[in-house]
Amino acid sequence: MPASVSVIIPTRNRPRFLEAALRSVLQQTCPIAQIIVVDDASEAPEALSALAALSPEIEIVRRPTQGGPAAARNSGIELARGEFLLFLDDDDLIHPKFVEDGLAVLHSRPDIDAVFFLYNLIFQHGSRGIDSPIAHLWEAEHKPHHAPKIVRAVNSVPPAILEERPATAFIRFLVPINSCLIRKTAIDGARFPESLRQGEDTYFWILLAACGRRYVLDSRAYAFVSRHPGNTTRSRARYIQEIQACYEKLLEDGLLTAPDDVFLAHLKLLWFKCLTLRPGKLRHLGHVLGSPLHLVREIGFWFGNLPPWRRILEYHLPK
Repeated sequence: MPASVSVIIPTRNRPRFLEAALRSVLQQTCPIAQIIVVDDASEAPEALSALAALSPEIEIVRRPTQGGPAAARNSGIELARGEFLLFLDDDDLIHPKFVEDGLAVLHSRPDIDAVFFLYNLIFQHGSRGIDSPIAHLWEAEHKPHHAPKIVRAVNSVPPAILEERPATAFIRFLVPINSCLIRKTAIDGARFPESLRQGEDTYFWILLAACGRRYVLDSRAYAFVSRHPGNTTRSRARYIQEIQACYEKLLEDGLLTAPDDVFLAHLKLLWFKCLTLRPGKLRHLGHVLGSPLHLVREIGFWFGNLPPWRRILEYHLPK
């Protein structure tokens, strides 16, 4: 029998984006056994009923109270019947060959628990006056008058770091939730931390790595991450406030063991607490000042990281 895949999509009040995400799943070249849409207490749940008619594989599960993406994904894990899981946000997309090629990688590497793909960013101009991104994704360059802007070759995690130092990979690089296909058995009893409002996926992948799970990176860009005014992570002020809990929890739970990772967590917490005027800065400052070599290496890393951000900036500048 062919391998079965369950796709888990948390959603709240974004049926237009959700439809695009669902269509990207339905366009897979490999059949999907189950598509679990977890409605995180949307204000207009009737809008999801029409989307359920897109395919018999779509299951709509409604949470009575809003719990956030982590709680919604955990609900999906409990209901998943597939041998493999794919977590997809309701405003992101996947390439049509994501599942087929992801399964091929995992079947060829029984020692690996999850395969991650590279990603591209899709910049949308707003929520009105734009066609659904899935309609033009594959021919965006030929329809620049209405197509979303795609930034290719954005800053991505090096394969060796993801495979040999996964904790470093997830705290230093953007690794989108929709870039991974994972064996369900690898998750076992692990769950997304529902106390976190940002970085819950970062914590989840690092937790699995600490439990001995192994990752591999495929160089194909099969994940598409949307950037638009409704993104949770688009509000920088909100992000800076909420991401601190993720780094605090990683340190408290002892999931960061490499000195470079511990240093980076303290450096980020020092910076974020200075910006938000939160207490506890002296502890992080002492750790940063006590590791001058790490600080020099970190400055060098960020200077080397400028070219990808320049490519993103160019898409916002007048031509």
